[in-house]
Order: sequence, then structure tokens, then C-alpha cells
Amino acid sequence: MTSTPRPAIWRFADHDTVRDGDGRTWHRGLRHTQRWAVPGGDTPAGNELDDDAVRGLLADTRAAFAPARPDAYKPLPGRPLTGPDALRLLDIRPATGATLHRCALDRTSAFLGSTTGSPRTPAPGLSPADVRASLRGTAHRHRAARITLDRVHGRIHARYAIADTLHTHTYVLTAP
Repeated sequence: MTSTPRPAIWRFADHDTVRDGDGRTWHRGLRHTQRWAVPGGDTPAGNELDDDAVRGLLADTRAAFAPARPDAYKPLPGRPLTGPDALRLLDIRPATGATLHRCALDRTSAFLGSTTGSPRTPAPGLSPADVRASLRGTAHRHRAARITLDRVHGRIHARYAIADTLHTHTYVLTAP
């Protein structure tokens, strides 16, 4: 029986993290921009990884990826997508899908010093049509939502508030 390989993350951004199957946590941009390293001690440059090596780590089903979460007190990165046509015509090619990462910042988290909020369980395997439909639904339900396309880092961000909680959704674009 053959298995289909998991989609790979199209682009990474500094401050992303990956926990490999052995329990080590790799951080992008920790010591050098666009390079991955494990925190602690003086790690020689030979112990740094590039993006392709990290994609190899993520092929292990025990590995986990967490994107850099946008700061709630700064504008979302990327170009704003305003209006229904911008979302309806959104083209994420060459990416073929996305994984949705969500976080919520409430009063308690903010009081305790968090600027990004608590992460929620990711939703993998979204198709481009799923991404467009989700973003259009967010824009329709939350008129004040801010939605941006950060093509450089392969992300789409959406942010909106419900009562005293700020919700941030990050769609990390994937490719086969």
C-alpha cells in the first residue's frame, strides 16, 4: 500500500518553529536569518539547517510545525485584501492548499503579557477553494475583519474581534 506524501510548506518565515520527531525544537531566524537552529548554548554553524532540510524533518509524522504568530499590536503583514472581488479572485498559485493555524487573545492572556494569544489546533488539508470560502465567510460575518496576503512568506492572515477576544487566523500555504 502506497501513501500520499504530506503537502510541504511552501515558504517559511523567521520566527517559525518546528518540533522534530526526537523532541528538539528548531527556530527559524534564531541566530541567522533564513536558517534554523536549536536554542541553547553556542551551536556551531554546522548545526543549523536550511529550509529544505526542515521540510525533510516535517516528512516525519511525529514532527509539528507552528508558524510565527502576528503581534496583536502591529498591522498584519502583507497586502490588504479588501472587497468581495479581492477574495473571490484570490489566486494562491503555485501553492496548492493551506493549513489553518488559529490563535485567540483574550483579556486574561493580554493581562499576562501575551501579544499573540493562545494557539488552537491547526486545520490541515484546505484546498484553494476552501481558503477562499473561509475568508469570504470571515469577511461577511465580521465586517471589521482585516485580511492580508503575505505572498513573500506564503501566508494569508485574517484578524477580527468577538466581544473581548481578538482572533487571528494564519493560513500557511502548502504545495505537493
